[in-house]
Amino acid sequence: MTKVPLNDLGRLSSSLKSELSDMIKNVVSSGWFLKGPHTEALETQISDRFANRPVISVANGTDALYLALLAAGVRSGKNVATVANAGGYTTGAVLRLGGNPILIDIDQNTAQMSLEALHHVITKTTVDVVVVTHLYGLVGDIGGISELCGERGITLIEDCAQSFGAAVGNRPAGTFGDIATTSFYPTKNLGGFGDGGAVICKTEAIGGCVAELAQYGWGNRYSIERPFGINSRLDEIQAAILSRLMQELDEKNDRRRSIINHFQSAISHDRYMICEDSERFVGHLAVLVTPNREVDQSILNKNGIATAIHYPIADHHQLAWQNQFGDCSLSETEWLNSRILTVPCFPEMTENEIEIVASALGKLG
Repeated sequence: MTKVPLNDLGRLSSSLKSELSDMIKNVVSSGWFLKGPHTEALETQISDRFANRPVISVANGTDALYLALLAAGVRSGKNVATVANAGGYTTGAVLRLGGNPILIDIDQNTAQMSLEALHHVITKTTVDVVVVTHLYGLVGDIGGISELCGERGITLIEDCAQSFGAAVGNRPAGTFGDIATTSFYPTKNLGGFGDGGAVICKTEAIGGCVAELAQYGWGNRYSIERPFGINSRLDEIQAAILSRLMQELDEKNDRRRSIINHFQSAISHDRYMICEDSERFVGHLAVLVTPNREVDQSILNKNGIATAIHYPIADHHQLAWQNQFGDCSLSETEWLNSRILTVPCFPEMTENEIEIVASALGKLG
């Protein structure tokens, strides 16, 4: 039986559980379930964290990506640069709009998009939009990528679904680009009790466009003025929960970072955690890089430590997209994808659980 779970969403304090239960009852009693005061309050809180940028809450993180790409003008024939190691969410959204995903290789030490690889592609191919995913809660060379996109007139979208609360030199991740997206899926650093997401926009004009696209493309009620609009809204119960949980976000991000950096200090031989002891990293996932994944995974599992792989299949190897990318080769992505292994990390881990994982990691190899 597993002693240390990968995550345990039920470990909220009893006082917080009681408080959130009361909040849910109050929303139910109010009879106001969509686009109410809790949604407005949450959007204001998020805006405060993202340099006062306009925020549009939506139904989930995938919708957020779709709407951001749509607002950025992605249609048939448009080229969108993205990575292949982030679960396929951006690639899927691009293809849904008829766009052409162009896969960029990564830095094997950080798992983030390589500025050098992006620059190489941009010099050979027209790129209309770049989507940077701050994978595992780590922010890569976003400053360099932002500068490059600015020089070339390329729209930059930051996917902050795994990096909510991260910053670079006190500048929040999500404010380097033209649009940012996030997810409130329960396992995220800021996760709700169901699905949800948000789009954060650099300008009021982009924000207004996203807001209309998220409500059928309406300019005015029942007047469809933008094509490809969808129905995507966050409900009041989730907004109320997220608004309360945001009060603990920074503390829990610090805890995540501390746990993973402790694991890093315990590792020897030729293994490492994808992490950084700075505000650039908020520890969404604890990802070990190992030359012997199957062996290490078996040892950890035998010691009662749950493991997973985030993510096991690169986009250009996905069966449904096998005709999309042809003979695409991404050497760094493929090298890393064969070596990554996720181990437990969540803020409510006990000290004993942390030491069990650290000790087991230290004995590998």
